[in-house]
Amino acid sequence: MSTGRMSDEQFEKLLATIRALGPQHTEQQQKQPIGKSKSSFSNCSVSFYGQRDNDAVEEFINAIETYKDMEDISDQDALKGLPLLFHGIASTWWKGVRRDAKSWQDALTLLRDHFSPTKPPYQIYVEIFESKQSGNTPIDTFVCQKRALIAKLPEGRHDVETELDFVYGLLDSKYQQQIPRHTVKTYRELLEKGRNVERHSRRQ
Repeated sequence: MSTGRMSDEQFEKLLATIRALGPQHTEQQQKQPIGKSKSSFSNCSVSFYGQRDNDAVEEFINAIETYKDMEDISDQDALKGLPLLFHGIASTWWKGVRRDAKSWQDALTLLRDHFSPTKPPYQIYVEIFESKQSGNTPIDTFVCQKRALIAKLPEGRHDVETELDFVYGLLDSKYQQQIPRHTVKTYRELLEKGRNVERHSRRQ
């Protein structure tokens, strides 16, 4: 199952998690005997309490997979250490399903299926179109949020041109007035032109 792309807020939280783990990683390396490379989630500060929220689940999975890669934890050791990161209802849930998790990917799939079941496309469309860009939301943030929602749709549902139609139609009017739709063919062009609009607005 695709995780989709992260919003700016998710990405910033992930970066903060990685930075927080940095000193622990260095200290652990210093204490490790030479030749010992095995690592685990024992020093990972990320936790999951069982909230049924798609963003929370994906943020948790992105964080632990990043930590797993940074610490070079094997799939087998990651699966064994995963319960260390569960608390509350999540810990209770894991005790009941752990026998079904034969692999690391099985565990992530079970986690998503229980706490973040896939939304039907019609609900995702509602989320895409329920809000337009507010005047104080940077175009980078807004486009990132909408692209993250679009990424949750079935793969191949829309081409980039159609996606841009969705996003452009939700932009604040100041962007639409200064960026004609026909001049934008990619997300990159939209963001570059949008940033120019923002820079010009700040000078005024």
